[in-house]
Amino acid sequence: MQTKIQTLIQQGLIWHGQTTDTQAAALSTGFKQLDKVLGGGWQYPGLHEWQLQAPFSEQALLLPLVKQAVQHHQPVFWINPPAWLSAAGLHYYGLSKSMQIVIQTNAEKAAWAFEQVLQTKNALALGWFEQKATTAQCVRRWYKASQTGQMGVVLSEPTVNEEARAYSNRLRVKMTTTGVTLDLLKRKAGWPLENVALQ
Repeated sequence: MQTKIQTLIQQGLIWHGQTTDTQAAALSTGFKQLDKVLGGGWQYPGLHEWQLQAPFSEQALLLPLVKQAVQHHQPVFWINPPAWLSAAGLHYYGLSKSMQIVIQTNAEKAAWAFEQVLQTKNALALGWFEQKATTAQCVRRWYKASQTGQMGVVLSEPTVNEEARAYSNRLRVKMTTTGVTLDLLKRKAGWPLENVALQ
């Protein structure tokens, strides 16, 4: 008979501070310092939240992630991105022959599509959502779906209420005069950190 705490742990609702999942693989972030503080990179399977203080500030993190997905022959699903993908840009970065799928729809259908992609095999899901659309219940469903072996990234505006969510990692992307810095609001590899520079 399972205890209540064991049930909550299995549902991904309790975070294990200072512990790492030895079974989880990790995709490099493209930045050595960030890989180190995240325990090797983006956990895979996993669900990660990037809170964006400025539009398009996520690009420094996106490119290395998408390139790795393509190297692993994984399609990349872009759900409600803030702008259409550029064919010239994909060609420039050597991604023109990869499968890039863009889905533009309303918030409810986008949340459903994101969950469906996370339930498939060998795909990267990138979804842009408003904070009001990322309810705790919705994030739990996405997290559970990602455990089939997928990786998903939820991109949203910063939240005022730091209510607990079932993300593997939560970070805030900030633009500064010296470049991009990150506040790690939640990470599996340890306690939160502030002002981690991308180097």
